[in-house]
Amino acid sequence: MDFKKFMVLFLCILLFASCSDNNVVKEPEPVEEPEVIEEDNIPTAWNLSMEEFRVDVPFSVPDVIPVVEKYEVNEDLSNLVNAGQYAGFTDKQLKSIYEDGFVVLKPSYEYLKMHHLYEYPMYKESPVFITVDSALHLYHIFYGNSLKLLEVSSLYDKLQSLSKNMLTESLNAYNDSKYANLKEELKFAAAYFLTGAKLIDEDLEGIVVPEEIAVLSDDEIKLIDEAFDFARSPIFGKDLDYSQFTVRGHYTGNEELGKYFKTMMWYGLSGFPIFDESKSKPVLDMDSLTKSMIITCLLLRNEDSFDDFENIYTATALYTGMSDDLGIFEIRDLITKVYGQNPDLNKFKDNSYYDKLLGEALLLPEPKIQHKYSSVSTPVGRQFRFMGQRYSFDAEVMQALIEPIIRPIPSGLDVIASFGSKRAEELLDTYYKPKEDWDKYEENLNLMRKKQTEITDDEWKSDLYKGWLWSIKSSAVSFEDKEGMPHFMRNEKWTDKNIHTALGSYAELKHDSILYMKQSGAEMGGGPEPIIPYNYVEPNVEVYAKLKWLAENTKAQLQERNMLKDEIGLVLDQMIDIQDTLMNVSVKELTNQDITDEENLKLYRYGGLIDSVIQIMQMNLMRNDVDTSNDFTTALIADVSTIAPNDLFPKGTYLEIGNGLPCEIYVVCQTNGKTYLARGALFNYYEFLSDKRLTNHEWQTLVGVKRMAMVYDEEKNIHVPMDIYDEDGNRILEEDEYDFENIMIIGPSENMVPKPAWTESFISQEENKVTIKDISISWE
Repeated sequence: MDFKKFMVLFLCILLFASCSDNNVVKEPEPVEEPEVIEEDNIPTAWNLSMEEFRVDVPFSVPDVIPVVEKYEVNEDLSNLVNAGQYAGFTDKQLKSIYEDGFVVLKPSYEYLKMHHLYEYPMYKESPVFITVDSALHLYHIFYGNSLKLLEVSSLYDKLQSLSKNMLTESLNAYNDSKYANLKEELKFAAAYFLTGAKLIDEDLEGIVVPEEIAVLSDDEIKLIDEAFDFARSPIFGKDLDYSQFTVRGHYTGNEELGKYFKTMMWYGLSGFPIFDESKSKPVLDMDSLTKSMIITCLLLRNEDSFDDFENIYTATALYTGMSDDLGIFEIRDLITKVYGQNPDLNKFKDNSYYDKLLGEALLLPEPKIQHKYSSVSTPVGRQFRFMGQRYSFDAEVMQALIEPIIRPIPSGLDVIASFGSKRAEELLDTYYKPKEDWDKYEENLNLMRKKQTEITDDEWKSDLYKGWLWSIKSSAVSFEDKEGMPHFMRNEKWTDKNIHTALGSYAELKHDSILYMKQSGAEMGGGPEPIIPYNYVEPNVEVYAKLKWLAENTKAQLQERNMLKDEIGLVLDQMIDIQDTLMNVSVKELTNQDITDEENLKLYRYGGLIDSVIQIMQMNLMRNDVDTSNDFTTALIADVSTIAPNDLFPKGTYLEIGNGLPCEIYVVCQTNGKTYLARGALFNYYEFLSDKRLTNHEWQTLVGVKRMAMVYDEEKNIHVPMDIYDEDGNRILEEDEYDFENIMIIGPSENMVPKPAWTESFISQEENKVTIKDISISWE
């Protein structure tokens, strides 16, 4: 008998002895208190907070008052110093240049990557117009490739080790007779981690798995590999969206990255509900919650497992932010408050703790993104996830602005409208009409706008994803009413172009972070020294200031975590220098200051600078056996919202956003008194519904670009093209089966989707037949 119980009994005896027979005092019922265990017996993980690596990197935007005067342009463009350099404009396209100061053309299918448009002018001595699109795209190049490098060089091994160790811990507990009352829960835990371990490493030599656990896991993996649609999970007994296991984003084309994707998706997608969602009043789902608490305890008792878990979570949190759902630390704190630290697992079956557990569970935070499903049993409320998917403001916006049946399909424009863009709201009203479909749309949009205004700079700066989204927000602004801005920026067409820019970068952001983020749901070259023409930067000072800060912050945060490789540090230094140049030149353009020869040369070499960043990132990936030959185009795709199956539509549907080949923009610019026409690159944004989650390979085939193997045909004595990948993106030809590869431009597929109709406001619908001539221009 412990000391506390002895004292209670002793006091009761004294009270009894002092009372008369007709004045008996009953013994009070003992109140269970959390068990106190000697600190030496408590694993250290019970007392650790998730390590916070926070370096405050100052951010500032140059204070600038624009004073650009409108410059005259002849109707035939004859007063532009380099008008003779270009041929092929139609009359309508020339009219746009004259009236609006710019024209946007469809892709010419000559340039597969955005920076190619900036390299080509070096051979023609023609001016470049450096767009916000290209500056945002540069950060995508770093973000996506550095995350891929981190995953393949470090996180893959840690995830493999974590999965095997947790499987071993689960099996040991399952086979331990002292946990006989928890047999089913431990069977679940073992099957859960066996599935994760098999997904990342089929070789589990030396680990003996009971048949009843192996069968559960095998059935689960079969559904994961099929990756079809919503189905009942053999392990969870609830519906899971198995289409989410379609390997996509930058995870295709590499076996290790594909395994990593599926394993992380397994740990992030499958949730353990805290409450029974079928009940109208709060009732704990004790089966699910007990499993959550067991898994948490198994992790915390194994120091190696906890270290691997923390390393994976903190590294990915830098890139994508914190989980939207309850995780290990929240469940650990819940256990501590109710049962004490490192309790005997059998206590989770003791019903006397229920009321206290319920009270503490009700204090747990709700997820901000809760799917609106009615025809599937996927949990949507408070739930534990072992490696939860991350919260993002944009996903919360999409979730808030959809309603099953009435308005189940969001749009990227919802996100831009939530940033405060009135023009995005007008485009929604004109082309999508959400206010007509749903009377709560406008109210919810205003709520999201209010919430967006309350996000502090520190919150925007808290991780790389939010920092990138913060930069995107600044790219979507309108300059129509901003006195002193260049003429070409002060019209509605340019505002639409800016919205398109923001959405193009948003598509890259969602592509790069597709594994980690929670979705919404409802129903340079050699040669002689060239003549350097003038070049121009799209003057959005705030975007470049944010992108410069983002690169500085990325470097500081990686350094703090000992994750900064020397080559990556050099890349970030180069990016900081580029964004600093774009910011400073923009200020000079807006205040009529002369651009120095050094600055102008940097702008002229912009395409080569981007290419050098790409080359360094790809060299690092190749050192880790990652094939980079699939990165032959900037066309990419990402699914951002799920429309779950229901009685009317038996299969799920997905909102896809992406970019095709880059569009071209021609802008009338003025530098140091010279008026000229410069060319730049823009995103080519698409948004559409698909009955499957598309891979980059599938999307690029629709766009009309394919990587083909050239196989020698002895009979014909020629090389003939053959597919390297099947329709699902799986490799069907190995490198030793062909001689070399070609990128074949076959033109848009007959199944190619149209661009959003609203983009016709600023993109010429006529063919792009513009060419640049080899003529000498005096830039003195």
